[in-house]
Amino acid sequence: MNTICSTCIRSYFLRIALFLFVFSGTVNAQQTYSVENYSRIMWNHLEMLSELGPRYVGTKGYGKTLQLIRHVGAEFADKVVEHPFVVKQHDGRQRQMVNIEFIFHGEKEDQPVLLGTHFDTRPYADQESDPTLQNHPITGSNDGGSGTSVLLGLAQYLKEYPVSQPIRIMFFDGEDFGQSGTGEMFLGSKHHANFLRQNFQRTWPLAVIIVDMVGDKDLEIFKETNSLASGPKVLDRIYNVARRINIFQFNEKSKYTIQDDHLPFARLGIPSVVLIDFDYPYWHKLSDTLNKCSPKSLSAVFSVLVRVLSEW
Repeated sequence: MNTICSTCIRSYFLRIALFLFVFSGTVNAQQTYSVENYSRIMWNHLEMLSELGPRYVGTKGYGKTLQLIRHVGAEFADKVVEHPFVVKQHDGRQRQMVNIEFIFHGEKEDQPVLLGTHFDTRPYADQESDPTLQNHPITGSNDGGSGTSVLLGLAQYLKEYPVSQPIRIMFFDGEDFGQSGTGEMFLGSKHHANFLRQNFQRTWPLAVIIVDMVGDKDLEIFKETNSLASGPKVLDRIYNVARRINIFQFNEKSKYTIQDDHLPFARLGIPSVVLIDFDYPYWHKLSDTLNKCSPKSLSAVFSVLVRVLSEW
């Protein structure tokens, strides 16, 4: 397991705080939106998450990841809500998990748009060809790290450039937790969908956009088939924006049927989509590390999302 010392953690948060302070001053003075600045912020987040190593419940990296998410939320969100829940595993053990929600009120009297990602990483490298490696935890720079980094950057953007549409950003726990066949997957999104089910439908999100595995150097995001079934108009918004602003990483052809955090919301009838590049040879392998990722890929997804939200 790759761990990092507490001094390094403190140094990182000091570096992030200083960078955010300097950057915020620049934004206030110039009132200009720079993709390059946000690209640096997102990449800093991804570097840190990768340095933390495995980030599933019970690891040191998990606790430090929660610290980072809470720090960003306190700095930029209008409100932060934590949704703790307990999971009973197939072997009888219980795990305390938590989803973290950033709330941006917006100006419209409307239901929110929800953007989500999972912040946890896979405890098992079950796609390794060598069976002796399959019980080792992965770093998850792309799978777990990239979506988290993009949405942390988006939170800062929404503070500095508010949009009129109410927005929720969700960081889901336990997406990648369980072994295959145990049903212990997508735990955070299932919990939140059940939470929504117990509330009035008028409080439900208008749409759900899940961001997962969007950092690889050869990024190409096809239209996922479950997303086409659940949220075709949401996909149209996203891909129309990508085409207009010349983001070539979005391919309008459909490919893959993927189980991900969008499905619990789709089952409620909420238009729900996932943005994911599943042509990633390092998925659920020990080689899912920072050197397989690119800040340009993070920036491409970020640029499309901020335009989609500003036009909603």
